[in-house]
Amino acid sequence: MQDSSLDDRMDRLVAEYSDRVAAGGSGTGDDLLAQVPVEQREALARCFRMIRAGLAQVPSATRPLGPGMSLGGFEILEEIGRGGMAVVYRARQVELDRLVALKVLRPGLALEGRHVDRFRREALAIARLQHPHIVQVFAVGEDEGYHWLAMELVDGVHLGRALESLPDGREWSARDLAEAVGVPRLAEGASSYEEAFAALMAPVARAIGVAHELGIVHRDVKPSNILIHRDGRAMIADFGLAKGAGDPGLSLTGQPLGTPFYMSPEQAAVTEHRVDERTDVYSLGVTLYEGLTGQRPFGGESVYQVLDAIRHQEPAPVRSLARSRSRDAQSVVERAMARDPDQRYPTALELAGDLAALAERRPTLARATRAGWFGRLRRGLRRLASGRPLDYRSRRTLWGLPLMHVCLGPRRTLGRRGVARGWIAVGDVALGGVAFGGVSVGVFSFGGLAAGLLVLGGLALGLAPTGGMAVGGLAQGGFAVGHTAVGGGAVGIYAYGGGVTGRYAVDGQGRRDPEAMEWGEKLEPFSPLLGAVLDAARRRSDPRLEGEDP
Repeated sequence: MQDSSLDDRMDRLVAEYSDRVAAGGSGTGDDLLAQVPVEQREALARCFRMIRAGLAQVPSATRPLGPGMSLGGFEILEEIGRGGMAVVYRARQVELDRLVALKVLRPGLALEGRHVDRFRREALAIARLQHPHIVQVFAVGEDEGYHWLAMELVDGVHLGRALESLPDGREWSARDLAEAVGVPRLAEGASSYEEAFAALMAPVARAIGVAHELGIVHRDVKPSNILIHRDGRAMIADFGLAKGAGDPGLSLTGQPLGTPFYMSPEQAAVTEHRVDERTDVYSLGVTLYEGLTGQRPFGGESVYQVLDAIRHQEPAPVRSLARSRSRDAQSVVERAMARDPDQRYPTALELAGDLAALAERRPTLARATRAGWFGRLRRGLRRLASGRPLDYRSRRTLWGLPLMHVCLGPRRTLGRRGVARGWIAVGDVALGGVAFGGVSVGVFSFGGLAAGLLVLGGLALGLAPTGGMAVGGLAQGGFAVGHTAVGGGAVGIYAYGGGVTGRYAVDGQGRRDPEAMEWGEKLEPFSPLLGAVLDAARRRSDPRLEGEDP
């Protein structure tokens, strides 16, 4: 993933170049460009061009923010968080003598108006929301080139840090969650971790539902944006990506604003689909998945691998990772995280209702309305017929592998094809017990290029392969190479067929080695093709069989 220190370096270089220009210097700043990776230089060079043209101004590099500095009537005490868009400080509002969270837009991003607009949009969005489970904004402004907003300071941990602090190696309890978030009363009345977690999250879903009713889509729901107040309230924060218009946007380094792990498929597609309230429902579902299983549903070594997985893969079922979770909880997550927005909860308020039902051990709407395996298969086939990629994994697993994995269709990201891995695997590339694909590997393998124990394919490699070209122990095909080879052309220790090369052979030219006949008769029950070759050889050698129907 993106190195967070790179954002800081880009900000510093932008400010340093601005100082040079302000002092009367010129030049393209090639020495500064050389300090960042090649793929980031064009974005930095664009910033330099804007500064030279007088289209942008940034804070001076000689006045970096830190403890003891003042900004817009706020005294900075310490840094408490940072992301690709902004840095957050604990600060004191001098005039009112109250503590606040002071959020400051990264200087490099302030060069472009769209980023400043998005930053101010957070203040405008939250100003319309008065809800006990939404972090409030007190003031917004600009001072010495720094754009900032002052927010309610929530004295507590965020959900991401709380989940990281849960104990390893054993089943979590309601008390474990209460201790992790610092709210002892959360465990009161909850008989399990699942109930306590659902009770914690239900008000968050309701708060987001209220925002939706006012036309505001958060678009960056994730555990680190859910703050746990000491009084027990879970509060949603950071509406910096709240939807007004446009796409999710990019940071100065070119990375997507918004955390890719929690993006919806339509967000991951960036421009192909309209983003609406249901994208927050999906991100809430991802947060629930992580809270219930201890794992994120999708991963990757780069932003683009994560986005590709979100767009084309299905997550492992909740109960395959956490067997103690209820079927109701699994159904809630599956409905919230449905790839097709039309299959999700239509509103966050309905999701909140099911979370309340989980907390109170009542049946959920999600489980009552689930379509079962036939409905999932039907949706998958409909998706395949539409020309879009299909990635179906059965919910049942054995030794960590799904019983069936189907991965078919075009892959647009980096031109890669999907790989199907399962006990039954079907795909362009298939690996499994029984594998069907263009390239397949399995105990029983069928495909254009197939490898395994019992194999059928255009090019077949295995213990008993059959194909246009077969290579293996008992190889049968148009051209066969192996210990025992049977085919139009055959090469092996024992070779049977039309044109053959072998130590012991039976062919159409009258060669019938006794050793080959004896060995072949042992294998004849396992190979109809070998049986036919041997039967023809017997007819030629026994005049009594001439003229009989084969």
